[in-house]
Amino acid sequence: MGIVQKQGVRITLITYLGIIIGALNTMLIFPRVLGAEKHGLVMLLLSIATVFTQFIHLGVPNILIRFYPYFSEKKKFIHRMAFQLPIMALMLFSVFIYFIGDSIFHSYNLKSSLFASHSSYLLPLVISLVLFEVLVAISRSELNTVFPSFLREFVLRFSTLVLLGLHFIEFIDFTEFMLFWLGIYALNVAFMSIYLTIKRLIKFSIGWPLIDDRILVNHMVSYGFVTLLTTSSIILVNRIDVFMLGYYLNLENVAFYSIPLFMATLIQIPARSIMQIGKPLLAKAWEQNDLNEIRELYRKTALNQMILGSMVFISIWLNIDDLLMLVPQKYQGVKYVYLFIGLAKLFDVSFGINGGILVTSDKYRYDLFINLLLICLTLLTNVIFIPIYGIEGAALATAISIIIYNIVKWYLLKKWFRLQPFNYKFLLAIAVCLFTFFITSLLSFDFDMLFTRIILKSIFILTVFFGLILFFRISPDINTLIYRLFDR
Repeated sequence: MGIVQKQGVRITLITYLGIIIGALNTMLIFPRVLGAEKHGLVMLLLSIATVFTQFIHLGVPNILIRFYPYFSEKKKFIHRMAFQLPIMALMLFSVFIYFIGDSIFHSYNLKSSLFASHSSYLLPLVISLVLFEVLVAISRSELNTVFPSFLREFVLRFSTLVLLGLHFIEFIDFTEFMLFWLGIYALNVAFMSIYLTIKRLIKFSIGWPLIDDRILVNHMVSYGFVTLLTTSSIILVNRIDVFMLGYYLNLENVAFYSIPLFMATLIQIPARSIMQIGKPLLAKAWEQNDLNEIRELYRKTALNQMILGSMVFISIWLNIDDLLMLVPQKYQGVKYVYLFIGLAKLFDVSFGINGGILVTSDKYRYDLFINLLLICLTLLTNVIFIPIYGIEGAALATAISIIIYNIVKWYLLKKWFRLQPFNYKFLLAIAVCLFTFFITSLLSFDFDMLFTRIILKSIFILTVFFGLILFFRISPDINTLIYRLFDR
């Protein structure tokens, strides 16, 4: 856990710095500077582009992470494959969008003239996202995860904040804002390319064959196809609520939904940081058939993610009424949207790197069927609940899908590999969480200043929560981290 802990902490710190800026953007700046409809447009465009990206890169990022250890002496071949395949796919996608793009987005265009006038922005956004994902996968495979996180989590959000400020003072209009916003994603691709070149971690190569080992090619194609579908399924499930809100309701509801969705995403930040470095380590462990290392990673990541996720969840929930006072009034009726999505995200992180273990194992093909089941379940629940309950229905549908998805993966890992992450320490962590929630709920933080209430209540929650975690020594990793922070 040394590499995981060291880089995971750095990534987490960078990410939470970006999260502070993201909170300003999502909860304060976007609603007031752009308004609900334009805010919803930005969120919907990004969601659609993210889903397209997962199909267009053809599973190349997953292939890189899984098979990179096999190419330590001939990296030019895997780098050649990493760029040539996505570029060819992007060319086909460009033709596809040019001829039938209007038909695909016909329903959205009818509901919103704003979306109709900006749907052409999807193609350049998708190109930037695809190339960036490939470059990040190369960097992650080399166990360099900090700089990509800096670009994704901090640079992107800070640049967006600057653009919102320029639009607010009317230095740029909305069309210029959107063009510069697209430019940020393109710049991230350029920065990532320069970084990998300077670090000598990439070899740009064009030629044929893409891979010189036919036996390995067959494994890579099979793995890439399955993980393409499985990864796309996960992204689709996480974004389908936004898709269907735009379809059934309107862009404003997409904007309203983005507020609790953003808050719930904070629960996953530590887990995302751990997964970025943990997945390459899992691939190496499977290559060496080191099941004990995999078991240890599974247990530690699940426990640490559950502890950190619980802390974030209860901190937000106990402050939810005050936090929603920061956004415009028509955004404020989303309290229970956060409850449903937040619990789902907490459930997800508490199962550790179960998905990473499955997709890097020889059972990775089964992940496809699990995700197809998840897609069907998500579609069905969204179709049922959104027309009845609106944005709360979308949140409930997401929660049901994520909970069932994780239970299925937990059962299969236990059945196939006798791996399961839970022990008595999870019960202790749950008890600490419930006690912190109970004791904080009994106290009255009656201060006139809104920020004072939020800050003091949050400090109290953190003190009680981590004080008990330290006292009972539930997680050696978290204890060590906290003591090191105190030492510094």
